Amino acid sequence: MSITNTQINESELYTKYKSSYQGAFIDLSVHTVISINAFYLLWYFRYSLLSVFTIPLMSLLTLKTFIIFHDCCHNSYTPNRKLNYVLAYITGIPTLISPLWGIDHSIHHLTSGNRKNVYNYKYNELIEYTEAEYLSMKPIVRNIYNIVYNYKVYFSVIPLIYFFIFQRFGYFMKKIKYGDKIKETMLYIVMNHLMNNVSIFLFALCLQHYNILLHYIIVTYISSILGFILFQNQHTFNPSYVVDNAAWNFKDSGLLGSSFIQIPEYLKYFVGGIEYHHIHHINSKIPGYNLRKYHEEVVATSNLFDNVVKLSIYDCFENIKLRLFSEEKNRYIRLDEVSKKSD
Repeated sequence: MSITNTQINESELYTKYKSSYQGAFIDLSVHTVISINAFYLLWYFRYSLLSVFTIPLMSLLTLKTFIIFHDCCHNSYTPNRKLNYVLAYITGIPTLISPLWGIDHSIHHLTSGNRKNVYNYKYNELIEYTEAEYLSMKPIVRNIYNIVYNYKVYFSVIPLIYFFIFQRFGYFMKKIKYGDKIKETMLYIVMNHLMNNVSIFLFALCLQHYNILLHYIIVTYISSILGFILFQNQHTFNPSYVVDNAAWNFKDSGLLGSSFIQIPEYLKYFVGGIEYHHIHHINSKIPGYNLRKYHEEVVATSNLFDNVVKLSIYDCFENIKLRLFSEEKNRYIRLDEVSKKSD
């Protein structure tokens, strides 16, 4: 079912809510001041039991830093492309992620929910197999899958591998795999990896000098898990939007294939507006600091977002158990939902 709406002018809305130097400056300035104070508290209470509060706080702020990085990679945080790249490089250091991440993510926006896309890219980056593919596995392979893709293992181990290992050199492999579909040259990828890795190494030395390196490793580990859980729930829910190339379109991918997560007010700052993911996939050039205002104006003047899937926090924790896509049922399913068939 395709969504149409004639009650709003999306071009005018984009012009109204696109990035601005003022909006970016205010958002970045506030976040910088808060983060500096949080780093100080992380250091000041490094030997105290109060670390049980300062580490989670820093983890949430690191998640917010990643959202800024994310917008910079979309070239949507400020109106200036070069400034966005510089900010992506800087914010990529404390989040342990390379600006090359933008290569992956741009393709994600062009393929989310499209299972037979021209890029031959995963229609859902965190769901590896369909139910039929799972059932066709040899018993030993299926048993391994059951262990690795059990949500408790997956969301505690895979983020560690992704941020601490893959982001250090993984885009070499991406370039080899996708070739010309990734427009960036291998030299560009090598130099970006090198700059990012050296900068993170120097950052780690600084943290070690102040005796908070271990604290910060825990910080990034927690924030990476939160990021994976958030990303899972942005596209992995029921009713699902997984269609063939002929039926896929960009707007439906946003409105039907992206969720609106009901983040509590006291946590909204830390997710930077990305919970309004339906808007982000309609127009990724709208910065996170304007997504809420965009959403509220649209809701007040039209029914465009009536069919967007809303997820509660409880829904989010239930959805991380979804590990396969069932083509027969046209929905995401848990591993235990196919256990009887696989015996």
